[in-house]
Amino acid sequence: MELPNIHFQDFPIEFKKINTEDFPNFTTQEKVIISPNAEGYINEELQVNIALEEKNTVVINAAVGQGKTYSIIEIIKRFFEADEDYMIFVASPFVSLVQQYYSKLIGVGIPENQIYRYESIGTETHLDAWNSKIQIVTVNCLLGNPGEDKLLNSEAKRHYINYLSSKCEENNKKIVFIYDELHDAIYNFKEEYIFNLWKWRNNIHKNILLSATYNEASKVVIEYLAELTENKIQIIESERIRYPDKQSDLFLHYNPSKSYRSDNDGIVTLISDLIKREKNIDILSFSKSLADEICNNTDIGVGALFADAGIDIQNCTSDLDENVRTYRETPENRYDPSKCNVGTNFKTGVSIEKENHAFVIIMPPLGTKGAFRNKYGIFSGGINSVVQALARQRVKGEIHIVLPPPEKFDYESLNFQDEIKLKAFVDNYSLVQLRSRNSENSVKYYNLDSQDELLNEYYSTKLYGNIQLESEYVSSLDRRDKIRLEYPSFKLFKLEKGESYLSSEIKFFGKDLSSYITYCAITNQFVNCTLKDTNSKPPIYFKEDKVQYVLEKYYGEYMEEDLANSLYGVVNDRYKYFEFRNSLFLNFKVMYKASEQSNYSELKPFENKNFEKQFLAFFQRKFYTRNREFAKRFKSDTGYLSDAIYTRGEYFRANISQALYLMDRIESLNSETKTLVEAYSILEFFRNKLINNIQNITKRGQSIQYLENQPPSDFILEEELMKFMQMFQVLNEKDILIKNEIFDFKRVFNRQSDVEKIKKSFYSYLLEDFFITEDELIYPDGVQKRVKKVRCILELPNRLDVVNFITQDDLIFPDEYWESETKKIEFEEILKAVENSK
Repeated sequence: MELPNIHFQDFPIEFKKINTEDFPNFTTQEKVIISPNAEGYINEELQVNIALEEKNTVVINAAVGQGKTYSIIEIIKRFFEADEDYMIFVASPFVSLVQQYYSKLIGVGIPENQIYRYESIGTETHLDAWNSKIQIVTVNCLLGNPGEDKLLNSEAKRHYINYLSSKCEENNKKIVFIYDELHDAIYNFKEEYIFNLWKWRNNIHKNILLSATYNEASKVVIEYLAELTENKIQIIESERIRYPDKQSDLFLHYNPSKSYRSDNDGIVTLISDLIKREKNIDILSFSKSLADEICNNTDIGVGALFADAGIDIQNCTSDLDENVRTYRETPENRYDPSKCNVGTNFKTGVSIEKENHAFVIIMPPLGTKGAFRNKYGIFSGGINSVVQALARQRVKGEIHIVLPPPEKFDYESLNFQDEIKLKAFVDNYSLVQLRSRNSENSVKYYNLDSQDELLNEYYSTKLYGNIQLESEYVSSLDRRDKIRLEYPSFKLFKLEKGESYLSSEIKFFGKDLSSYITYCAITNQFVNCTLKDTNSKPPIYFKEDKVQYVLEKYYGEYMEEDLANSLYGVVNDRYKYFEFRNSLFLNFKVMYKASEQSNYSELKPFENKNFEKQFLAFFQRKFYTRNREFAKRFKSDTGYLSDAIYTRGEYFRANISQALYLMDRIESLNSETKTLVEAYSILEFFRNKLINNIQNITKRGQSIQYLENQPPSDFILEEELMKFMQMFQVLNEKDILIKNEIFDFKRVFNRQSDVEKIKKSFYSYLLEDFFITEDELIYPDGVQKRVKKVRCILELPNRLDVVNFITQDDLIFPDEYWESETKKIEFEEILKAVENSK
């Protein structure tokens, strides 16, 4: 199947635009649109449009990979070499970027003594910051944000800010503030911290803001900063242009695990392949715990692969899941270009320029969806965090994203202009979407420009709208000398909670990150990479003697939280079983290796008897825990679950038990169920007949019960033959496991044309399935005779303790449900709906 992005080569790349009309109360120049040069960089055009002498706030909206950092250095150099005496502050969101700016400034010829670094504050007391024209600090230092654990920032930082602001005012020195990666510093711009910027009010000359991923909160920050530059705003926006020769190959690996461990089969298979191809690998993990597990556990999973290959791992994690806390010390866990980096703290601010590189990004799994903030770890910020993560790859290579299947899409919400694009999107998205009956409402497409409207609607109806009358009443009161009581304005809501709302409540903007990533990959939205392949069915590996162990692991990783709960609410066990079973075959490539095989091969449904019996045994053991005798068979001294199988006798006895119960209400059953109930009732008839044929004899003074080795002459009478053949036909055609020959039953009868031989085979099955016997010699009338000594009659189980395969319904989730004909019908319906909505 052709890649869908071939139809989206010229499809516009969507990005958050900053427009003059966003700031009606400010003086804004006409927005400047600049184009990257032939190599994809913007520095030349950008420098031309920045007037050093003009007092204003400059907003630079440029795509990832267009050379923003290089442009910043050139801007700083221009101010440093200008005739006017400026002091330039470079405000970084992270301490880890301070060294990067310092090194690059030294590299362009700025004298070392003219650069004062954040790490020197309060430590290198012999240095006077006033003597350096360039100050490299963090945004939280500049705004006096002490972080989550303190009420005040350090005395040294307070002194540093107060000292410089006073000296600048005394000497009438102009101040330039450059805020790089503004999207990562938004949390600093709280109302209480903004006052610290007003210390510079008499000297601030220019603010320069840069980001590739602005958001609605950014607009509020721009207003705060522009107020300090006489309300003047200049917007420079670069065009988003694709350069195919520079784009990395993007691979999407859909993995429906509820949680990711370092030994996840899909992730292990991916990393193993990259190691075999001798790729230079970095792994960005959504969570610290997963990254730590990979780095610290070299006995299993991904960690073992790296250890066996002699690959040096750098653990790039801190004590937080998000790279937002700053440190005075130089951290040891920074990204190291000479090593394989595994961690969480290089989602932004790092340029990966390794040759032959494979960048693996592990997104939050299905089980992380919930009501809590930061459930997505470093990707809790929503779609902008995804764009920033992808942008770390700065040279052509491979990007592999491990992500859960996306939820169903509301195709009518798309704004495609032609049916070719729509069909390409539907065909490809439907192949990878979450294959579940229990999905919530579909994901809707929203244009990025709609975010303000969505936020306004939520604020005005759910938040302020809920207390508007009360707020207006309080505002009408004379509350002099009372504590301030004002409901936060819409702009403050946008600043402090807007992005949280969008990423946690709007599926397309972050609540279902997989849908956004899949949409962008299909429609060719990423600037630095283009889709090359998708893998919607990760492998899961079964060995013949470890099937129960792997099923237990699979159940815990993929099913326990959601699907298991839904199964307990389903009355029909047959539906439970196939919902469970199909979730495996629909979502995974089932790989199986028999004991005599050296390699794994893909297993198709009902292809391997042992696997199917093990799956049935697992289901019985897991969902019918009252049957303790059955569960005991799976205990093992080795620490693994024993692969004791579910036998044909257990299957038949369970179905007979269900059939006897259903006979009393047979008139209310559907025809399929009724047919099976009658067939298993006939099987019970012959079982009872055999029980009644048990004979007694005394041997050496001990009473022995036995059955004949061969069926007695009255085993199946002439008038019972029709009943017997009816049972045989129904089980072979209607019983799903007999029909697919999981249990030996059907083939023997099909090979026999002689009724007497069929009777004999059936008799042998009854002996095997309903009795525990052993060979015995007896001497009736002094003549030696071989018989089957009956040691035990196997009782029918309580119907509540066993799987019910008798009750039929129309809810079976067939393997062919996802075939193309179904998709074709769905697509035709979608086209009609879209056409009607125009």
